[in-house]
Amino acid sequence: MLCFGFAMFDRFAITNLSPFIMKDLDMSNAQLGQLMSVFAIAWAISGFFVSIVSDVTKNKKRLLMFIVILFSAFSFLTGLAKNFAMLIGIRFVMGLFEGPILPIAEAFSLAQSSERRRGLNMGLISTTSTGLIGNLLGPILLVALCEIFQWRITFFLTIIPGLIVAALIYKVLQEPDMTAVTGAAARDVKPSFKDSLIIFKNRNVRTSMAFGIFIMIWNVGTLTFAPVYLVSAKGFSPTEMSYIMAAAGLGAVVWGMLVPSLSDRFGRRPIVIIFSLLSVISPLGLMGANSGVVIAVILFIGWSGSGVFALHQGAIIGESVDTKYASTAMASAQMTGELGGCVVGVAIAGIIADAYGLHTTMAYTACCAAVAGFIAFAYYETAPLVLAKRKGAEQKTIISP
Repeated sequence: MLCFGFAMFDRFAITNLSPFIMKDLDMSNAQLGQLMSVFAIAWAISGFFVSIVSDVTKNKKRLLMFIVILFSAFSFLTGLAKNFAMLIGIRFVMGLFEGPILPIAEAFSLAQSSERRRGLNMGLISTTSTGLIGNLLGPILLVALCEIFQWRITFFLTIIPGLIVAALIYKVLQEPDMTAVTGAAARDVKPSFKDSLIIFKNRNVRTSMAFGIFIMIWNVGTLTFAPVYLVSAKGFSPTEMSYIMAAAGLGAVVWGMLVPSLSDRFGRRPIVIIFSLLSVISPLGLMGANSGVVIAVILFIGWSGSGVFALHQGAIIGESVDTKYASTAMASAQMTGELGGCVVGVAIAGIIADAYGLHTTMAYTACCAAVAGFIAFAYYETAPLVLAKRKGAEQKTIISP
């Protein structure tokens, strides 16, 4: 949780401090979108290929520790950027080191969680951590530090939590046994790159790859442009903006636990559909409301859609494929989400913002959330408890005269 939470804290530090950075470096909305897109390209590519390495070498703990140290170093270097070109280069390299974190971290949860808590634990890692550290504490803490010092010094300070997390990984984490879910028979089969590609034949993997594009446009597009929209279009101060955006973080904390937990009991598929469609109201609330309190409440409710990330990138895929290749499968959904959603989708959002206004960008991200909800109908159910109940009901039906 701490590992991925601080990764997202660093990733969205750019957007939370965008009113300060854009003014200092004379950046446009399109350039802000390009900055996030370039970061996402690096995140997607490295996430997929390094996850394959982690599956084949079976050395996830040490790899995760070094990745955290390196991305923290480049978060520090962000504060040295003198122009947009330098900033985008630093963030590209930083994205290379952050990309593999989630699929590797979720593999620990997949292998070491009971069936009753698998969805919940994955939600704690991917969504609750993001909400608490990246979206709730992040905007408040970063803007406060920026107003006391400046945005450059704020980035210098981000290396501290990263080094602490790296030390905790070394001290606390245990290397996961990725055959624990598949069974003892899989222990003698050595993972290989060629065999890992079979994951793409799975319908749930392909559905998550498509679903991830549109849900990422909603999530990252809204988080990227909402701060500058609240300041420039709605007239809130940077401090007021930080508290409004923190409501989304609070929503991610709550929904990040509740949504995956509900999926453990009622099924992955219906929960993903319901909460993806509900997420539409968050960007629409930003457009329609003018009261900071009202916008914050709508953001909190609408950010329930963030709870599906643990399912579409984690639990559903992890339960659909051979767990020896779980990190690779999870990274495949992350890759298409980052490339199609963050690279193309968020870049388009920035172009739309410059051409037609930031309110149009909010409408665009709302539409993408709706599309994601409809794509989710293609999933087949994987929740172990739900499948066990269905199997029991079928057996009773067969036995009954």
